[in-house]
Amino acid sequence: MIINSQKYLFQPNFTANVMPKNCAEHINNKLKSAKTVDIFCHTSSDEDSFNSAKAMYSYLESQGVKARIIVSDGKDCFGYNSNKYNIIQANQINTQTKKADIALCVDFSSANRVVPNVAKYIKSYGNNVVGFDHHNNPDKIAPNFNQVTQAYAKNMPALKSKDFYIDSSAKSNCAIISRFFDAIGHKLSREESKSLLAGMLDDTSKDGYTKISESGEINVSDKIGDFGNTKTVMNNVLSKMSGFDKINVLTHFFNKSKLTDKEIQFKNTLAKRTQYSNNGKFAYIEIQQGDKEWESLGRDTAKTKQVLSEYRKEMLNKEGLDAIAVFFPTNENNTYKMSILTKKDYAKQIIDDIKSTVCPDLTAGGHDDRSGGTINSSDSEVCHKWVNLFVNSADKILN
Repeated sequence: MIINSQKYLFQPNFTANVMPKNCAEHINNKLKSAKTVDIFCHTSSDEDSFNSAKAMYSYLESQGVKARIIVSDGKDCFGYNSNKYNIIQANQINTQTKKADIALCVDFSSANRVVPNVAKYIKSYGNNVVGFDHHNNPDKIAPNFNQVTQAYAKNMPALKSKDFYIDSSAKSNCAIISRFFDAIGHKLSREESKSLLAGMLDDTSKDGYTKISESGEINVSDKIGDFGNTKTVMNNVLSKMSGFDKINVLTHFFNKSKLTDKEIQFKNTLAKRTQYSNNGKFAYIEIQQGDKEWESLGRDTAKTKQVLSEYRKEMLNKEGLDAIAVFFPTNENNTYKMSILTKKDYAKQIIDDIKSTVCPDLTAGGHDDRSGGTINSSDSEVCHKWVNLFVNSADKILN
């Protein structure tokens, strides 16, 4: 049976890689059968993860289901409002925290994407875990899941109902939430539309699928190999929005991306301090504990994330360079972080190599060409050895 066919009884409203109606309705019925739902975002929650949670929160509340969002930082994300969305921080979760009826995971499907206390808490839900994700991860946090790969292009067989839906062709998790709403026939509210647009814009701009012009126009490219039909899904949400709401979302990203002279100076400092692997194809910057410039900027903030993002993109444009990584201290005690951007799927290859050869417990993952990771240490020597795992692996993989 083919989804995009006249023979299929329940044809969705748009023809991107749709979520089969039986999968969507199964997850929807399970969520609506609950009185309470905990919605979990991944560590260092970005716009896509948080806005996926926010859209689902709004939907569940409209169905009479009380929801709560568990987020890791994310205060810089669009529409962050602790009171309005009943938000609690991930570091507040412990064994004494009262569970909801169901755990809903958005934008992650692996325990490696959340801090250990949250992973343990989610696993305590047993079979009462549902979710949506667009990442390829070998270890799944939920026992019952459907894994859809990019191989099926525009058409795919109808899938049997499972509790966790993973479609790696989608370029954002908000795109999957949009397909979920479409499949169950839910009419988007204004808040849900803005949330979905914010999440899609953030993830697809990182991949170069969307760009915002100086006049505020959202341009979505028709990229070869875009099996997730980014343009179709984006336009499906945009068509339901007013011009005022679009401007509201775009203004948020514009303000978020503006850098001060001090932040631009730090970005230039990073370029001067860049180190390279032996083969010269892997560039990296190792920000030490106690770095005065990093400390003065507030460490791991919305603006420093933007600084690091622009630095990585500029570096990767250099001829002969295939990967760029940044290693830096965070605002959390004993947490040192890594963020890597690569050409092709080198990020996944490097991480898989480290896991298979020297460090099977490596906490890292994300997209094939861009990923993040953490180590629970503030010891400079331990962190430096951790950095060298990536440098040595990049020397091997990029050769």
